[in-house]
Amino acid sequence: MLKWVSIAAIFIFAGTSAAVAGALQDKASQAETALSEGNASKAITLMREALVDVWAQAPMSVQTAIFVAAPADGFGIYTAKDGTVFNGGEPILVYLEPVGFLWKRQGDLYTSLLTVDFDLTSPDGKVLAGQKGFGRFDFKSRVPNTEYMANLTLNVSGAPAGDYVLVLTVNDENGGESVKVEMPFSIQ
Repeated sequence: MLKWVSIAAIFIFAGTSAAVAGALQDKASQAETALSEGNASKAITLMREALVDVWAQAPMSVQTAIFVAAPADGFGIYTAKDGTVFNGGEPILVYLEPVGFLWKRQGDLYTSLLTVDFDLTSPDGKVLAGQKGFGRFDFKSRVPNTEYMANLTLNVSGAPAGDYVLVLTVNDENGGESVKVEMPFSIQ
């Protein structure tokens, strides 16, 4: 959830030009005015517009990548796995929150297309297994959503006990950016 006090941090993170930062400050000021006039709906709309502006300027990244006990029911609706040790044959469930990818306008809809590649490596980086295009997340929405999540399930049955690193590469097929996430874990 975006808090009012975090807007300054968004300005800094975005690395935007003074003109864009000024536009964001203007939206924040307009939102404060709308809120003081009792128009919370307008204030929220303005702040969402500001967030979408920052999103468009920010490089793609993954804000949250976590092992989970079960697939998430929605954005932020997950139960973190207790630790990073998996039993042999236990599926590896991952929850991701990618940000900064490109939403394309197509008629009345915005579309995004993310793919996820994975490599299973040893702690020293030796690739033991992998797959390109392991995950595919093709969304269509009436708005460019900023609360975006993905569930991944990896089956590593047959892998011997030991330490590993799951390296996920999240690819923005619309915008051409990619980002890697490394998640160390063990199989017992």
